[in-house]
Amino acid sequence: MALYVGVVLAAEFVAVEEHAVDEPSTVAVIWGTALGVALAHVFAFNLAARLFAGGRLDRGTRRAVWAQLASAAVVAFVVTVPFLFLALGPALEVSGFLLAALIGATAYVASREAGAGRIRSLVDGVVALAVAAAVVSVKVGLTGH
Repeated sequence: MALYVGVVLAAEFVAVEEHAVDEPSTVAVIWGTALGVALAHVFAFNLAARLFAGGRLDRGTRRAVWAQLASAAVVAFVVTVPFLFLALGPALEVSGFLLAALIGATAYVASREAGAGRIRSLVDGVVALAVAAAVVSVKVGLTGH
């Protein structure tokens, strides 16, 4: 979920950078997007889990849902911090770098947890960042921004 929210927010930053009015409204858009994407995902996740689990959600599935919501909130919080200390333009730039760092770090940690070594995990993080940049580019290109 953190990766998905990060990519969506990165595309949003590129698309709305010239339309951002002030820090409070930009922070509201960040939180609205992060929570909206997370809730939509949780809705789909719950529906699919119920369809394939005979209508009942087990404890692990419920924990996964809460973990997804928490990860979306963490991403939104981290990206919001620059808006507390910087003007709009610099805050957007710093937040963009933070999103990139979150995407790369998440891929690195996932790779390490899967048993890969440090070099392999670093490569995985860089590849994830490159793929995320490509996804953002396509998303922004298709929307005409």
